[in-house]
Amino acid sequence: MTNFSANNNQKEDVVFNKFKKQLEKIGLSIESIDADGFIYVNIGETDLKVSLENVRRNYERDFDERHIADLVEVIVQHSFKIEDWEQVKDKIYLQFVPNDFEFENIINEKITNEFSKVFALNLNNGFSFITNDDLSDWKIDVTELEKQADLNLGILLEKVKIEFEDIDNHKLGMINLEEVSLKSSCLFSSKIRDLVENNIGFPFYAVIPVNDFCYIFAEEDFEYFSQRLGSVVLDEYNNSGYPITTEILKFSETAVEAIGKY
Repeated sequence: MTNFSANNNQKEDVVFNKFKKQLEKIGLSIESIDADGFIYVNIGETDLKVSLENVRRNYERDFDERHIADLVEVIVQHSFKIEDWEQVKDKIYLQFVPNDFEFENIINEKITNEFSKVFALNLNNGFSFITNDDLSDWKIDVTELEKQADLNLGILLEKVKIEFEDIDNHKLGMINLEEVSLKSSCLFSSKIRDLVENNIGFPFYAVIPVNDFCYIFAEEDFEYFSQRLGSVVLDEYNNSGYPITTEILKFSETAVEAIGKY
């Protein structure tokens, strides 16, 4: 299973030092760092390729060491190769990455010109992206993976609450969910219509600048909110280590499409 958490440009800063110490506490070590800043951690017979850039950006934003701990936890989980589909299937979800991401062997599907969805194994709110090799190990195909991810999202939606704020008689919805990194993923569940239709109707619009942040609003409120959410969307997008898109998305029965972007 291939884990990617960032992109490039590694240096020995506070995040690197904390990351190195946490690895050493669990008996792992950094094998090397390449010219692009990627860190290689030896796991069994392979070196896991890791970058700290996104973790560093999130740490600098809120000084929360959990960003580092979550990455280390993903690496720990990665070290225990799980080949039994029955053991992992209830942990399969969606995540989203910009289209310039280096997908390599990672299973992905383009959503808009800006971003794609990937399938991920959820490990304590850290994610390990699923590859074609994983499907081979699990003896399943992409169709079964898709169905399982949607099943898991449907179960997750049973815990979701959408809180609506009334702004000048316009409803702005925010997803309340303990698993914050799956907020945006919830919108891609086949059951999302059941959750929103009685409140704001269907189709509806959304912005998902990052995985843990999204706003939703009604089709009739498109003009109102599209003119007012730009600064918030850009702030979230620019200050997160895991940006997705600044597009305004329309969710309908047949597709998810970008209507415009900030």
